[in-house]
Amino acid sequence: MRLAPALILVASATLLSAGEPSDSFEPVLVHLGPLTLKPSAFLELIGMMRSATTADSVSTHFGNIPLEDTPGESLGSPRHSRLMLKGDLPAGPFHFSAYLESDFLNFTPGQSPYRWRHYWGQAQIGNWEILGGQTWSLLRSNRTGTGMDAMNTDVIDPAYHVGLIGSRLRQIRVSRTMGIYKAAVAWEGVGNFVAKVARDTERQHYELAGFGGRTGRGGVAASAVAGLTPRFRLVTQAYWSQRGAYEALGVVPVGVNGVSTLQGIEAQVRKNLEVYSYGGLVYAAQGAASGNRLVRQWSAGVSQKVSLPSLRSGLLMSLQYSYLDRAIWAGKEGVMNFLMYRVRYTFN
Repeated sequence: MRLAPALILVASATLLSAGEPSDSFEPVLVHLGPLTLKPSAFLELIGMMRSATTADSVSTHFGNIPLEDTPGESLGSPRHSRLMLKGDLPAGPFHFSAYLESDFLNFTPGQSPYRWRHYWGQAQIGNWEILGGQTWSLLRSNRTGTGMDAMNTDVIDPAYHVGLIGSRLRQIRVSRTMGIYKAAVAWEGVGNFVAKVARDTERQHYELAGFGGRTGRGGVAASAVAGLTPRFRLVTQAYWSQRGAYEALGVVPVGVNGVSTLQGIEAQVRKNLEVYSYGGLVYAAQGAASGNRLVRQWSAGVSQKVSLPSLRSGLLMSLQYSYLDRAIWAGKEGVMNFLMYRVRYTFN
């Protein structure tokens, strides 16, 4: 692998971490009467050097890495760049909000690369909220509460990390806040009924979720984000399912039993410098001869933030190494090592 771009990134991050720049600036807000719009976006370049050749872009299909030795390859893409718009409208006892988010990671032949990631509207009255649209499944772990603050890890890969569960789905969701507890239920477009309860304190978040669906599928998940100190966090998630192991990012066949887990640490070494490491696996208890039996990933990385208040923006630079392997029921195994780096320029 050619390591020059990665070495340049490390050197840049080292130089930039010498100072602690201020990150205080006001986001851009557009007021149209009582309606407040908050536009934002980021332009991101992701580079990747991997020990195998796959059909993937920088968004990795973890369950499809080669089972035979193949040449390594290097690639880069700006297609994970995003456009976002949040709207808020107070109306008496109600508070209405809506959110749109898009990127350029549609790889369907004959279609535009532009796609919608999230689109939802929400109404809040008192401690109750109702949401409709497309967003993360309620099965996806949260960092706080049961809303949009998903625990997607801090990795570079747009596909996130082996061990996470839940995808973006159309749904109707109802939630209620009860002090340090929050409960939510959702009916999701794939035919799943999901329920979750979460507990939050100053630096601790714990949650328990379960779901049931068609053809007898169901499962339970428990997760936590525990701040041991203001700058050091542990993240954990465990999932067991009957006929729904595919909820773990689709790396095992549909309709099989299985388990998944994700464990990680996140440390703020300095105000704007973070290091992280995660380990995750998905195991299918049964499957067809061509299906995955086990998929595992271990990752470690570093991210440096630089705030640019005069431009109402910020810069994020990251470097990450991952080891990924999979084994199928027929006995074959495949391994891939990859190095990723990114430069993200965020507009607020």
